[in-house]
Amino acid sequence: MPDDIRIGVFVCDCGTNIAGVLNVPELVAYARTLKHVVLADEGKWSCSVDYLGRMQDLIREQRINRVVVASCTPRTHEPLFKRATREAGLNPYLLEFVSIREQVSWVHMREPRAATEKAKDLIKMGVAKAALLEEGEEIRLPVQTDCLIIGGGVAGMNAALSVAAQGFRAHLVEKEARLGGMLNRLCFLSHDRRRMPAARIVETLAARVAVHPNIRVYTGTQVESVQGYIGNYKVALKANGAGAAATVGISTIIVATGMREIEPVGQFEYGCDPRVMTQLQLEAALRNRALGAVSSVVMIGCVNSKNDTRGCCNIGCHVAVKNAVAIKTLHPEADVFILYRDMSLVREEGEAQKRAKQMGVKFLRFPEQRYPEVRTEDGWLRVKVYDLLAGREFEIPADRLVLTTALRGDESVEQVKGLLKVSANADGFFQEAHVKLGPLEFASHGVSLAGCAKAPMFFKESCEAGIGAAMKASIPMKRGYIETEGIVADIDLTACSQCGLCAKRCPYNAIRVDAEQNPAVIKALCKGCGLCAADCPNECIGIVHYTDAQVLAQVDAALEEDPGRKIIAFVCHWCALGGVDMAGVSRLQYPPNARLIRVMCSARVSIKMMRRAFESGAAGVLVAGCEFPTCHYIQGNYAAETRVKRAKKQLARAGFDPEKLWNVWCSAADGPKFASTMRTMARELKLES
Repeated sequence: MPDDIRIGVFVCDCGTNIAGVLNVPELVAYARTLKHVVLADEGKWSCSVDYLGRMQDLIREQRINRVVVASCTPRTHEPLFKRATREAGLNPYLLEFVSIREQVSWVHMREPRAATEKAKDLIKMGVAKAALLEEGEEIRLPVQTDCLIIGGGVAGMNAALSVAAQGFRAHLVEKEARLGGMLNRLCFLSHDRRRMPAARIVETLAARVAVHPNIRVYTGTQVESVQGYIGNYKVALKANGAGAAATVGISTIIVATGMREIEPVGQFEYGCDPRVMTQLQLEAALRNRALGAVSSVVMIGCVNSKNDTRGCCNIGCHVAVKNAVAIKTLHPEADVFILYRDMSLVREEGEAQKRAKQMGVKFLRFPEQRYPEVRTEDGWLRVKVYDLLAGREFEIPADRLVLTTALRGDESVEQVKGLLKVSANADGFFQEAHVKLGPLEFASHGVSLAGCAKAPMFFKESCEAGIGAAMKASIPMKRGYIETEGIVADIDLTACSQCGLCAKRCPYNAIRVDAEQNPAVIKALCKGCGLCAADCPNECIGIVHYTDAQVLAQVDAALEEDPGRKIIAFVCHWCALGGVDMAGVSRLQYPPNARLIRVMCSARVSIKMMRRAFESGAAGVLVAGCEFPTCHYIQGNYAAETRVKRAKKQLARAGFDPEKLWNVWCSAADGPKFASTMRTMARELKLES
């Protein structure tokens, strides 16, 4: 630790958001008593231009070389204060952010005295960490102008055209023999009188792609391997049934692999009777004019969807209405029935339903717990259904039964997921970085997401998603570089036993082992999750801004006084801290016992950190991370869950009560879940006053 540490603490009133509950002058006076603090100042609106200027002047005048800001959530305002400290001549990694609004004043409004004491602890913890902070730097990577698009459906083709239109090179890879994806199996795209033929749209798009000088198309080809990182990918392509087609240098990647139906084998006679088909199979029959003569067609909705396994498929009702209209157009005398649980249609599709009814399509609504029954009798398919609106049961003879079934990601998802180190849910749809903040990108820089690879979408939505992903990929290509945060792993080889565990466990392949078995971090690939540091048996891996010493200093500071009344909560910066913030925004009140320590990922929390809290007398410990199956760092919450289970066994052997170690997986929107966890912990640990 440097001898001349000069810490400045800046406490925000946030108008009355903080000062209306906390005694801010008392906090400022308390901060001045802490070791290494040479200045503490109160600001009414610390994020205002005027106060940021004052803060910069004080940093220069007082020769402050560490800054602690006690205000709102770092998730929204930390970048602003980092920029301000940089402009004041101070390395931005020498800033520590303390949340006393979302974590204190908003959630302990009825307990101002206890809230002020908690805020003192959080400031003390921030100062303890700040004293150990070291300078860091962003990593700048050059980015060229070649983009790989995986998937040649409507989203992929639109992405390729958008990339190429900006003067960049697009490499479009499609595993099938021709472009078009699922569009090649559809008949019409709309349910109005125009009935846009899907084949014509595919032909038009594919022709535009084929003649564009900036697009190279690889059909009948799959991605075999991907090495490198944004601006420096080496991608091997393999032609189906042949040797390697090409190896290309790529700067950015767009995933547009599409989706497929989940075949309802064994349900409603599907697979046993050829007259029972899915909507996609009906589309193909309509397209190829192979439906034959029909007199009665029954459609059953929500097959394998809207249940305990998965939610609404988003597009099923639209498809059923569209295809019912198509059948009535081609076979006006046929009876067409749509049996549904709920009809999920937007305004334009509601008009389509109205038109379908005018054409004679009959809609019957069945109860959630009473799906239709199907049997074969006298050469007919007989469908028995209870109609909620009519209040009675019907038996409908049918010569075609069409099932509107659930959808899942393309079969190539597992391979692509492994190559790119990105996340997908249980149904094989890729998971975006954040549903609101990063809907078209993955956590990995340089990889974007488009179309039905993410979720079932309509044609228009897929087009827009392809264009949006292209715009996202184009930003670093236009700029010529990307800057990534300097929160990365650092390995001290003097203590390394060369076990190789870090390289095996890294979710980003950011640690490589050389010929002498020494691990090295590729900082351009590292995301700073900390999984390697928490797992390292010799504790020789540090994470910039989240070293063992810095985190343990926060634990010690929090538990210096009255530890038996406190809970140490290690909270991941992304979803779990988002849940904490949402509890604050919603003013959800819970006991003031928790002292939160922010880490980038729950995988960063080592058993040593958990044990240190118990050894220092904590009443309980909480590890909070992203809700499964998502994780900002791909598999961090899975690693954390496994480590918590191991920690409980070790704590029990050491004489501590393992039931006092808790973990919770919380989405960024689930403030009630976090608040409830705090209330339950306080009650079961007997901390309620």
